[in-house]
Amino acid sequence: MIILFDLNGTLPNPAAIGEPWQVPDLGAGVLAAAVHTAAVDALTDRFRPFAEHIRGALEAAIRRRRLDLEKLDQAMERAAALPPYADADAALTTLASAGHRLAVLTNSGADSGRRTLAAAGLDAHFEAILGVDPVRSYKPHPSTYRYALEALGAAASDVMLVAAHQWDVTGAKRAGLRTAWIDRDSEPFSAVGEPPDAQAPSLADLARHLGGPPG
Repeated sequence: MIILFDLNGTLPNPAAIGEPWQVPDLGAGVLAAAVHTAAVDALTDRFRPFAEHIRGALEAAIRRRRLDLEKLDQAMERAAALPPYADADAALTTLASAGHRLAVLTNSGADSGRRTLAAAGLDAHFEAILGVDPVRSYKPHPSTYRYALEALGAAASDVMLVAAHQWDVTGAKRAGLRTAWIDRDSEPFSAVGEPPDAQAPSLADLARHLGGPPG
């Protein structure tokens, strides 16, 4: 099986975005807001680098919280080099050792995704690091998942998307992929979403669940 990972918030931890102000809960909100404006772009046939969405969301959050705006560039540098979740490396090793093929599909774009994974020390695990650049749209638009399948030369039924975001799980499921949700906050899955095929509270738990022979 090919296991296709989301990047930001799934493998690297966005909490580091708030380090310049010592506000660890800032990053998750910034990432969610950036995904929101990127989805608006996808729906209205506009495309710009995801870093612009991150910067816009970050600046809005800084102003809303009345934080020091002069640290914006410092936070953007941190956003481009997020640390991995503590269990990410071992979980990826477990999955690869079980014979699964590993890849990434990120809204950040392929080059940014490679830099982020390299900074986190995770890039060597993946046979492909895919961005949405070629389709000029953003997940969860169906075109992004179709592009990933074409790039991987795989049928949807042979690919499982792993994400910590319900919107990504739902988008992938509607595109025909199998899905797994990393539910770090023990939240109920939305009744209007598409429930995942697998669910785990951490990457480590998911790796243990999927660590048998690939299927």
